Amino acid sequence: MLLITINLLGGAKKIIGASSLVFYRSTASISEILAFLQENALETKILDSNNLLIAVNGIESSALSGNDTVAKTGDIITIVSVVHGGM
Repeated sequence: MLLITINLLGGAKKIIGASSLVFYRSTASISEILAFLQENALETKILDSNNLLIAVNGIESSALSGNDTVAKTGDIITIVSVVHGGM
């Protein structure tokens, strides 16, 4: 079966309303995965890639090719929203 597992933690879990989703694709870039999440989000404006930590098989996507990183069947994507504070 062709699928990519997306695990959601923290605020990302709340925004989507689930702890995980399955993306039925054999390959997908992080940009494509974020677009998929936008389609399934309860609150889309919070799903800004600047406010997310995204890991592919435990490796932060920024250490790979950022939003151009390509996930493939069997990969596990973990997404955590980053909380920013202010004064």
